[in-house]
Amino acid sequence: MIVINAEFYITPEQKQQFLNEISELIKESRKEEGCLSYQIYQAVTDENNFVMVEKWENPQAIELHNTMSHLQNFAKKVPNYSRKAPQITVSLVKD
Repeated sequence: MIVINAEFYITPEQKQQFLNEISELIKESRKEEGCLSYQIYQAVTDENNFVMVEKWENPQAIELHNTMSHLQNFAKKVPNYSRKAPQITVSLVKD
């Protein structure tokens, strides 16, 4: 399994728009083959920081996900919401 953590640092003014759009991304991504889990969490210490935790079966599922229009459209908008660039970590979890 592959786990991707994407940390987002959102401007307060754009928080609701970010949440609306990321909700659509989550809904569509969960339908994809190879998606085991796709969740977003809000930080306790800063209500404008979020972490997306994605779990995928294999690299091929991630490659396909990266070509999906719902991800590409969301990625184009991220600079509009952000105080700084997202931090992304990819980890391989062995069974």
